[in-house]
Amino acid sequence: MGGGTVPITTATAQSGSIGIYQDAIGTVTPLYTDSMTAQVTGVITAVHYREGQTVKQGDPLIDIDARQYEAQLAQAEGTLERDQNLLAQAEMDLERYQKAWGKNAIPRQTLEDQEKLVLQDKGTIKNDEGVVAYDKVQVGYCHITSPITGRVGLRLVDPG
Repeated sequence: MGGGTVPITTATAQSGSIGIYQDAIGTVTPLYTDSMTAQVTGVITAVHYREGQTVKQGDPLIDIDARQYEAQLAQAEGTLERDQNLLAQAEMDLERYQKAWGKNAIPRQTLEDQEKLVLQDKGTIKNDEGVVAYDKVQVGYCHITSPITGRVGLRLVDPG
């Protein structure tokens, strides 16, 4: 058979596209998927991604108009502040009543009523703190971020 010499050249290996593509019918299955739905209702004010874009966990995706939820939060914080001041006043009165009771200047019932009023105000504050925490969560739901790192699929929403 015809043997002969074959010229050999050397080259440094490098990474890159080799330009070979294979067309075929098939299904691409992602490792992780995440379907997202908004936890609050409102007008979408901004969409921060494009179809097919790669996003990292925590990247902003969608903003929903938060003004309604921020107003509710401000109202709850105002109620909490008012009730904290009512508690401070009730505790101040309780201290006065305890001194007056020590001098036999008021009936026992007045002192006991004030003690219970302080406890009621403490319970009201605990409730108010829960409302404030809930409203903060609602405001947070207005800013949707990517829960995972990956590629975004179809963009099914637009501002408005």
